[in-house]
Amino acid sequence: MRQPDLCIAPRALLVVVALLSMSATAEVPEELAENWYRTEVLIFVREDAESQGAEQWDPLPVLDYPERHRYLLDSAMADRRFEESLAFESRIDAQGKQTLRVPAPIEELLDHNRPDTITVPLPEGDGDLSGAPDEALDELLPADEDSVDPLADVDPNGPSLDPDDPLLDPNEPTVDLTSPVLSLPYELLDRDSLEFRAQARSLRRRGQRVMFHGSWWAMLDEQEATPALIIDRSGDMDSTDWPALQGSLQIYRSRYLHIVLDLWLNTLGDYLPAGWQIDAPPLAPASLTAKTLGGNPMDPWAPAPEPENMVASEAPLTSPIAGGDVPQASPSSEEIQTGESSSEDILESPPYPWRHAIVHRQTRRMRSGEIHYLDHPVIGVIVKITPMSEDALPLRSPELRDFRERHALPVEVLPPSAEESVDKER
Repeated sequence: MRQPDLCIAPRALLVVVALLSMSATAEVPEELAENWYRTEVLIFVREDAESQGAEQWDPLPVLDYPERHRYLLDSAMADRRFEESLAFESRIDAQGKQTLRVPAPIEELLDHNRPDTITVPLPEGDGDLSGAPDEALDELLPADEDSVDPLADVDPNGPSLDPDDPLLDPNEPTVDLTSPVLSLPYELLDRDSLEFRAQARSLRRRGQRVMFHGSWWAMLDEQEATPALIIDRSGDMDSTDWPALQGSLQIYRSRYLHIVLDLWLNTLGDYLPAGWQIDAPPLAPASLTAKTLGGNPMDPWAPAPEPENMVASEAPLTSPIAGGDVPQASPSSEEIQTGESSSEDILESPPYPWRHAIVHRQTRRMRSGEIHYLDHPVIGVIVKITPMSEDALPLRSPELRDFRERHALPVEVLPPSAEESVDKER
């Protein structure tokens, strides 16, 4: 295998080459028992015919995503999806997956078989409940034994203004809202904090394509307890094109630090015999779902059309990636915004517009605090994993408090040692 051209700054290249010649067998220091590490990963690809034709690639590669996985938390993407949709609620779970709650169509609202449908007949009129039978009101608004009238103790003259009253303002924050907040584990850090920015610029100047560049911190554990990170979002309803790069990476710590790569680059297969075509690889597990309160999937970007107004499109879309002659069933961003595609269309898998996939799959021991280049003729990966002390955990802008409230995330995150102390007190 020929030595690939890193195409990064000369000084950084010397560092990387020196590191490649060193044995990556150093054991993680025992004093870092908390396993807090910051990781930065830069993935780039060479799309020229010479690089892609340099090897005899597996003609039928096995491509799949790991069962145990999660996504990195991208605050800009989550906000954009929420703000551009019709959703009234957004939640991001512990695996970095976002769920949007959208208004239900009229058919669902009129479904009297729903468990939350009001079935108690109310008196005719303008909706005034004053004439309703007590039994009907009790059935409609049942009170449990522990229920308390929230207005029973309200002073009609207003709240107490006693400055010594500790409950003067129950919404008063316990922390300074102008202070930075601790970054969440697996939350993408600000681009200004990226160490490989100069290398990324150099790669682009050389005509090589940066596919992923991000940094985050997390507590690393044994391989079985550490989820893999999916780097593409091809399975999401707003993914309109089949991405070139797919796959996952996993970084874990047992006796040593390790990285496990399982990446593939979809290509037009010009290095293969004419007519060669592999089966479509799987799309990534969805990181975005949109549902009504009744649990029915919905298009979050457009109201559901009335049944009589739904007309199937007869003109297939085409993919510019394959020269415009490959059908593409996934909707364009314009269609999503104008509501020309139903939610079923958005959830369908688009046709595979590529012919082959080049795989980069390897496991490597890592030395903490050092730069590593994972060698490959087409898919290059530069990684640095840095141990962190509690007082060096990354901080983010105070404005992220609003973001976390919008998406039902923890607003104030305690350092891991503080969380352990709270657990022990409980």
